[in-house]
This record gives sequence, structure tokens and C-alpha cells, in this order.
Amino acid sequence: MTDESWRLRSTSEPSGLPVVVLLEARKHFAEPGDLPNELAAGLGIMLARIERAVRTVDGVGRVHVCRWGDGSEHLHWWFMARPARFPQLIGSFAAIWDDVLPPTPDAVWRSNLDRVVGGLRDDQRAEVCG
Repeated sequence: MTDESWRLRSTSEPSGLPVVVLLEARKHFAEPGDLPNELAAGLGIMLARIERAVRTVDGVGRVHVCRWGDGSEHLHWWFMARPARFPQLIGSFAAIWDDVLPPTPDAVWRSNLDRVVGGLRDDQRAEVCG
């Protein structure tokens, strides 16, 4: 999903968590401090909208919003859906377990991504109507 400022993309294939998506600016920036003020102000809204959309996926207990920039030249944020009732994944362990758990079945993964996109569309409509 893309607008004039942002691109939301998924990983190229399923991983161990139900949903992992990345938000990146369409223009190149390396660090959050490089964002122009207007884009930085809109970032907070995007982070909240995406977190709400990921929470619409069944069985998600929490959404970890993370930024790692080591070795990456393009600024992006990770949204990692932690399954509910899975205490081993609390905190930063979700990122580690994402690589260890068996991949989410492809059909479930695609359905979860569709749910995120639908959640974003619903959130945008609510904002316009509200």
C-alpha cells in the first residue's frame, strides 16, 4: 500500500509471526532526524494507523513497532505482530522468534496481510467521516 509519502510493504514470504510489515518513506532518508518536519509530523499518524490495522488480525496480542538501522541505508519501521497468549514472545524476543518459528502458512499470511490493508482503508474512511 502506497501514498504520496509512504510505502507499506510486507516481507517477501511468510515468517514465524502472523504479520510483519515495514513502513518506509518513498523518498530516501537514512535517519529519522533527516525527515522534513511535515513528513515527520505525519509519521506519528502513520505509525498509529498501521499499528491499529495490524491489531485487526485475529490472534494478535501486541504489535511491536521497531526501527533498526544497522547496515540499512533506507529509513524504515518494522511492525511485528506478536501472537496473543504466547509469553515467550513478550518484548524483543518476538524479533528473535520470528526467525525460529515455522513460517505462517501462506494462505493465512496472505489473509492477514489483506486484513491489514482493509484495516488501513477502514481507518482512513473513519478519519474522513469522523
